[in-house]
Amino acid sequence: MSNTAGSMAVTNLEEVVNLLGENAEVSVVGRTAFMVAAERALEAERKDALFEDPFAKALSGSDGLTMSDRLGEAASQFGFDGWPEFHKVWTVVRTKFIDDLISRDTAEIPQMVNLGAGVDTRPYRLDAYKQFKASYEVDTAEVMLRATSLCPVVNVSADFCQAGMLSEKLTEAGFDSQASAVFLIEGVLDFLEEQAEPFLTEVLGPLAAPGSLAIINYAIGPQRPGTFTSTKLKQLLEGLGWQNLQISVFGDERLNYGRYKEGLAPSEDWAFATCVKGAVGPTPEAQEQ
Repeated sequence: MSNTAGSMAVTNLEEVVNLLGENAEVSVVGRTAFMVAAERALEAERKDALFEDPFAKALSGSDGLTMSDRLGEAASQFGFDGWPEFHKVWTVVRTKFIDDLISRDTAEIPQMVNLGAGVDTRPYRLDAYKQFKASYEVDTAEVMLRATSLCPVVNVSADFCQAGMLSEKLTEAGFDSQASAVFLIEGVLDFLEEQAEPFLTEVLGPLAAPGSLAIINYAIGPQRPGTFTSTKLKQLLEGLGWQNLQISVFGDERLNYGRYKEGLAPSEDWAFATCVKGAVGPTPEAQEQ
């Protein structure tokens, strides 16, 4: 078995749809949200779980786990030959990574913007949310969660591909562009394809005040619409006034938590970028290293 993670062979949204299977009632975005919820539920049931998520099982729908298993059968197409659990582990690792960032690095930030919120349960389970004046959970209406939250949750429905709509909808919902915010972009950019760069420019431009924190989940691997090289992403973010960019890839020291397949090199196709708007000096995370 190879000890390197190969390049991602799945190259477009249609192929992902084919892998997950069709569901006439919910779009591919909605289906993947339920699949990810099912994967979080599996982790939450473990004795050594990396996080608690008492809502995930109920949110996984009737076929969330089936979709996850089907994706695992195609592991080799994503560069993870012989590792059908790759996506389950990816979901666990990225959930823990984001949980830790929000819990540790957001004490002075008053608001959250969760772009592509899906059935994210953080406003209902993560104590750090108690400090936020509001969490703006932005997605299509079909995948929004409603429950008792730890801070005011404002559900915002917007089409990320329609220029200006997101800014308009957030402003109407009460978002304060003069105050810093956490901008969480998880599992979104690949779906936007050609609109990924305009989306980032709108979200992380005038909407983001100095002191804001961006947590961006993106794909590095074979260039196609919705992917970024590290250099391209760095240039885009720096042009918008973001600093202290730090890249982490699936399986490295920060995106591992002891769950990555032993002997497999980190996969640069699955990545996170973190950065701060208008900051001076290293981020709290960088100071720990």
